[in-house]
Amino acid sequence: MVALGCKGDSELAMERGIQYYEWDMIEKAVLEFKFVIHNLSSQNEKLDYSQIRLKSRAHHNLAVAYAKKNWYDDAAVEAREAFELFPSDDNRKVMELIQNKIPAESIKTVKQKTTTP
Repeated sequence: MVALGCKGDSELAMERGIQYYEWDMIEKAVLEFKFVIHNLSSQNEKLDYSQIRLKSRAHHNLAVAYAKKNWYDDAAVEAREAFELFPSDDNRKVMELIQNKIPAESIKTVKQKTTTP
């Protein structure tokens, strides 16, 4: 039996990822954020509002981590996914900031990545 208030695997992974990021252990942070995304993507039932926000936050954090590594193409894809899941001002700002870091010739590639199935 699970008691109310207990955090699930995704929430704990998010907290670990944030801590790793703060400790400048970016690769470990990336793994934790990817775990959250994978875990929430593989659930058979539809996600509730809080799970959609958590998944968006994982994409957002992954975008920021990729940008810190100067992996702007990957960061742009994750930032767009975060914004599509939860179109907040914060997600839009990060998406625009990352897109402004990418050379103009690379932006076409990013847009193609996000629109192909």
